[in-house]
Amino acid sequence: MKRIALIIGMSAIMFAVVVSCKKDNNETTVQNSLAKDIVEAEAGTDGKYIYILNEGVWGGNDASLDRIEVASGEYHSDVFAKQNGRGLGDVANDIQIYGSKMYIVVNNSNIVEVLDPETARSVRQIQLAGKQPRYIVGHEGYVYVSCYSDEVLKIDTATFSVVGSCAVGRDPEMLAVAGSNLYVVNSGGLDNPNYDTTLSVVDLSTFAETRKVTVGINPTKLAKIDDNRLLMVCNGNYGSIPSSMAVFRLSDDTVIRIPHKCTNFVINCGFAYCYDYDYANNTPIFFSVNLGDYRAEGSHISVSQKIEIPYGIALNPGNGNVYLTDSHGFVSNGDIHCYRNGHLAYMHECGSGPSKVAVW
Repeated sequence: MKRIALIIGMSAIMFAVVVSCKKDNNETTVQNSLAKDIVEAEAGTDGKYIYILNEGVWGGNDASLDRIEVASGEYHSDVFAKQNGRGLGDVANDIQIYGSKMYIVVNNSNIVEVLDPETARSVRQIQLAGKQPRYIVGHEGYVYVSCYSDEVLKIDTATFSVVGSCAVGRDPEMLAVAGSNLYVVNSGGLDNPNYDTTLSVVDLSTFAETRKVTVGINPTKLAKIDDNRLLMVCNGNYGSIPSSMAVFRLSDDTVIRIPHKCTNFVINCGFAYCYDYDYANNTPIFFSVNLGDYRAEGSHISVSQKIEIPYGIALNPGNGNVYLTDSHGFVSNGDIHCYRNGHLAYMHECGSGPSKVAVW
């Protein structure tokens, strides 16, 4: 009886080993297939890495940075922590690669993290105590950071020191450089329901605000269309006043209001690829806006794989790929979805609240 029991026990162990091996083989096959999909999808890009910035939960101190290796298709989660032996901080709002460095704005930690994009190792941490930095843009040897302290900071990229401050509107958000000016939208988001409605125009030579232009209630998103136009999203009051879009014409300070409800967008080949979210029906909405006549059209990307709650959108300028991120409402890790020629090429799990993508 003891011998029979031993044989049965060994059989059970062998069965478990076989099942385990089959599972591992299946996982390896899936990983290899995904890596192949990534390599094929990212063909033509100028980049070596695709970075995904995960915002994290407010107060959770769980912001993170993921990285895709274009040549191999390998996906590396939380690469910042692995390379630096510490976390990224609390609420990572923006990422920009400018010059030879990568800059990450960590809002609730009041820092700008400066990284080597080749290694993802920190080379400097710029402390901005009490400033609540939000977004960043680089231009001619400086980076400009909007802060909820109602100012834009000018940082020298050679010394990583703050060399100037310009007062703007309340709770400034995204920035754009066009010609000799810096433009920043002022949301007033912390003063709900008393939102700001303005776009600040800052002369880069004097680093002083020259004027404010009224553009719409609670403007947050901003991007340059061409040398004479900026596109923005005005969020409204999240209730009786819906979100909308607006175009600011630099040549004469004209504001063209576009009544399309929109949360976020990216500009590509004369179109704005947009998304919004219908909270009444818990449904994401995807569409495109022709930047010639500002009419809404059907989406240029076929969202066949379900995206629960879109949280970010970005363009790879090297190959035209569009990236959509899904936050899943912050109840689980998010996902990144890559669309090539309008169709889903691959998707991968990210960290919490993936919101930004940068190519290096």
